Amino acid sequence: MTEKELRTGTENNAALANMTAMVYSLLERFSGRRNALIGSALTRVILGAIGFYYYLRDYFDRSFLWGPEGVWPWQNFTGPDNDTFSVYSLSKSETWFQLAFHAGAVIALLFMLGWKTRAMTVLHYVFLWSLQQRNPLLLDGGDNATAIALIFFIFIDSGSHFSLDAWLRRRKQVKPDAGSMRYRIGSLLHHAGLLAVILQVCTIYLVSGMYKVQGERWQNGTALYYILRVGEFGWPGINHLVYEHATLVVAMTYATVFFQIAFSFLLLKRSLRPFAVTCGVLLHLGIAVYMSGLLTFSSTMIALELLIMGDEHYRRLADKAQNLVAKRGSVEPAANTN
Repeated sequence: MTEKELRTGTENNAALANMTAMVYSLLERFSGRRNALIGSALTRVILGAIGFYYYLRDYFDRSFLWGPEGVWPWQNFTGPDNDTFSVYSLSKSETWFQLAFHAGAVIALLFMLGWKTRAMTVLHYVFLWSLQQRNPLLLDGGDNATAIALIFFIFIDSGSHFSLDAWLRRRKQVKPDAGSMRYRIGSLLHHAGLLAVILQVCTIYLVSGMYKVQGERWQNGTALYYILRVGEFGWPGINHLVYEHATLVVAMTYATVFFQIAFSFLLLKRSLRPFAVTCGVLLHLGIAVYMSGLLTFSSTMIALELLIMGDEHYRRLADKAQNLVAKRGSVEPAANTN
């Protein structure tokens, strides 16, 4: 064997060893600890609240909107063209409908509170999906995003904070065994679920931004004007405060497109993630205020975006808030000189 071949073989072995070490390092990093637990918990709470809101919103009209004799005909729901699963299709009995509807409401509440979180995630997905399939005319983009996200949330540890499960563990002084194989496999699945949800949010923004780029009104900066003039979604007496200002409308129209396309790329740099999430939250707060018919969609997108920031971001934000409160509390009122 020549000297060149020996040198090449040594370099290949070194490269393979470096690659192997990197893989083991990544496995140790993502299996030894779990990231984004605070954001996952916040997302769970908001998604659970939205799901519970669906049941409360239509509670007094539940039979008309969702029942077996409701506005969406039963033959359309159970016909050959609709082969999706729904617990409501198991029986046309009004009693069964009432049991399933109230069970779904209780499960949504328990999912929000974080009791038996993993099991409630599965059940909440099944019952919420079943309700959505009963009357597809009442769905919007938020329903689709929630249904997809809940599948991934089955693998995400969303009950470590702000949950009854976490409170019970603290009370019993139970701590997870971070060195066990079960914990490590769970951590890998947790991070896989996080990545799937983040990719879902990125896809929503990127596809939406690319479609907007092709639209003539988005290109000339007038799209927001026409959106705010839609009476079905707008608030009378409020939307005109924006669409009457041409410069503001054009700036906000272009800013929306630029942000949606840039969102995925902003996440590549960790320090820019809070900025990207803040912009996304502000965008959907604006949609919730000026397009009130898309309130649940905006709330769902805000919930999913909160999962993107790491625990260190939330802890830093909490420390700043505590320091601000402490400073304001330490300021003594000026003495009365009269």
